[in-house]
Amino acid sequence: MQINKIQQSSGVYLPLQKLENSKSKNNFVEQVNLKKPDIPLDYWKTMQINFRGETVHSRKTVMDIEHENYMTMSEATKKRLRKLYDDFFTNNRIDKTELFDQKHYQYMPLRSEDTLDKFLEFSKMYNNYKDQPIICVGRSPKWFLNASMWMDNGIKDYKFAAFSSFWYRKHPVEGLKPIEKELPTPKEEAAYKRYLKRIQADPATIVENMKKTGKRTVLTDYIHTGRGLSSFLSMLSKFADEQGILEDFSKSIELVCIGSMEYEGILDPYADTLDTPEVLYSKRLMPYQKNIKQHFYSMPAVVLEEMLINQNTNECRSTYYPHTAWTIYKPDQFKTGLIHDMNKVKQKMKELKDLGQKTLTSFTPAMADYRNLLNFRILDGLAQRGLLKATHISKI
Repeated sequence: MQINKIQQSSGVYLPLQKLENSKSKNNFVEQVNLKKPDIPLDYWKTMQINFRGETVHSRKTVMDIEHENYMTMSEATKKRLRKLYDDFFTNNRIDKTELFDQKHYQYMPLRSEDTLDKFLEFSKMYNNYKDQPIICVGRSPKWFLNASMWMDNGIKDYKFAAFSSFWYRKHPVEGLKPIEKELPTPKEEAAYKRYLKRIQADPATIVENMKKTGKRTVLTDYIHTGRGLSSFLSMLSKFADEQGILEDFSKSIELVCIGSMEYEGILDPYADTLDTPEVLYSKRLMPYQKNIKQHFYSMPAVVLEEMLINQNTNECRSTYYPHTAWTIYKPDQFKTGLIHDMNKVKQKMKELKDLGQKTLTSFTPAMADYRNLLNFRILDGLAQRGLLKATHISKI
């Protein structure tokens, strides 16, 4: 296994705690080659938020914004949206207490043009994989993948495989060692296997595509310790082994891992050198590790902080789905952030079923506004830089 490493580019970043004291001497990044009817803004749209078995009437201040919406906007509408983006945290119409994180990051991400440039520059990395199937493992890479998907010459699409948490710890001798009490139960594994097959992210589909097209499927995730992606791979390799296709599966995948060597240096400012984060393999997959291509791409610390560590940015994107939830709900039917008490979730899902409802969301109007304005900011940034593709069909 080889992890590609190239010197990280320098830049001026927004203030970060201990950034100036970072002594990282070994930062790496894999480089990439760079090269209308009006929709009114300030209308109040009534929406129903179905949560905890109740129907709550609330209001959001921004329409849903995807690529198609942006392409129909007049310049006047774009101007109003830019102002609303800038004024989000001082806008009295928006109830900031509805945000997931009400104390930290009291500003919209990517407000700095320099930071937006760095975010888009990093997102271009995914353009290298536009001819391969891509599976986004968990929600962390979604903003970057969407930016690439909206770019001219970017990726066409990607699949989202909901996945949260991990059940391994690193061992100095054994590499990965399972945390027994955290392992999925057989019933949970069976449920997740059905889910992967339903969204066509299962090992058999991956192997079949490789045989038909000769294209490896990209599995991409943010890694710090790498234990989350290791856990996801352990599930897929177990399913592949049960089908007798484990070796073929190992030859059919490519890992694209994202993180920040600069931020690793902030976490350990006194380290002389820093190890590049990597994904370790379970005992089942270890004999086939040489078959697996693995890459690590490093982003500036300010991009990591604003787009991944910022919990508002992270939570408004998709579904929390640890293995304790695999038997309880389908992630495309239950849009929720962090809810750790699965007994409460079970109760609410039963209430929904009794009411004849199929979907549930815990995203508040403020979080919906946050998400749509961030969509707009990225789309607008791409357009202003001449990078926005002309046509795209969003999956709503």
